[in-house]
Amino acid sequence: MNVLERMNHFNVPGVSVAYFSDNKIGWSKYFGTLEKGTDKIVDDNSIFHACSISKMITAICVLKLVQCGELDLHKDVNEYLKSWKITDNEFTKAKKTTLANLLAHQAGLYDCEGSFSPCKNDDAPSPADILKGITPYNPEEVNVKYKPETDCEYSDAGYCIISQILLDVLGESIPQAAKRIVFKPLGLTRTFFWEPGKNSYDDISIGDCAIGHDKNGEVVEEIRAAYPNIEGAALWTTTNELASIVIDLIKSYQGEGGLILSQEMARLMLTPYGCADDVGLGVFLVKDKNGKPCFVSQGWGVGMQCKLRAYYKGKNGVIVMTNSEPGMEQDESLVGEIIRYVCEYSVLN
Repeated sequence: MNVLERMNHFNVPGVSVAYFSDNKIGWSKYFGTLEKGTDKIVDDNSIFHACSISKMITAICVLKLVQCGELDLHKDVNEYLKSWKITDNEFTKAKKTTLANLLAHQAGLYDCEGSFSPCKNDDAPSPADILKGITPYNPEEVNVKYKPETDCEYSDAGYCIISQILLDVLGESIPQAAKRIVFKPLGLTRTFFWEPGKNSYDDISIGDCAIGHDKNGEVVEEIRAAYPNIEGAALWTTTNELASIVIDLIKSYQGEGGLILSQEMARLMLTPYGCADDVGLGVFLVKDKNGKPCFVSQGWGVGMQCKLRAYYKGKNGVIVMTNSEPGMEQDESLVGEIIRYVCEYSVLN
């Protein structure tokens, strides 16, 4: 595959790709620059915005806390919430909203049109204020609008509720919990949740991260978009470090000594939940063109697009991250082209 030619076709300045096999990183490839027109090349240290892949990390944190007995997947979340609660109505009386519902996008929520857009001027609203509907990032209070587990509706608001639960129960934000539960145990040094208003994390400056570009290959106005819903959209990482998280999850699934989750929790995460055959807890479950099962997580935000496909039974997969918003779904963009190429010419199963 002539990646540079395809990058030019899609106006993508920079690409990072990691392939793992038998639960080890097999190879990594890097192309282009972190910012158009500069000599800041993409390499193994390059940090990209993972956007909604954030939800997979949040789900791992929640499942670890369930594993430790600090949370219950099937308890009414109002029993955890203190700063804000879900208002009871005909739908919640029929079935209470649970953490499992929230993780699987089956909590009875519909996100407002235009909600959860990037923060302006380093604004950093609290999850409670977002849920109350008193910020421009979610203009109406979050309420259950259909009986939980009767439909699947992708919801950033649902993950915002998870953030509030962690704050109310543990006194920890998602960035703090993820660092303690996932990043430090795996030895990750270039992975973090970017909180609006912050400019550095440990030894990492946000200025060292990839710059976002639009479908024409021009730098976006936000440069690097920061989101109010940190738990659902604020993860920044490298392809290799993201691969390390996925590999650990698959090790747990296979009973091969994953550091974060037990085999029971990993298998629960990667099993269809509720009313949807293609939704696990924090990830989506699909089959490739040959019918082989895998899970996917993908992100698409201002100036960035990425996707991972992991074959949890075959212990291999691929991750692609770009600093471009192509104006089309991942499967139609350069991200999808690279994933299809790797899956066709590598032994993935």
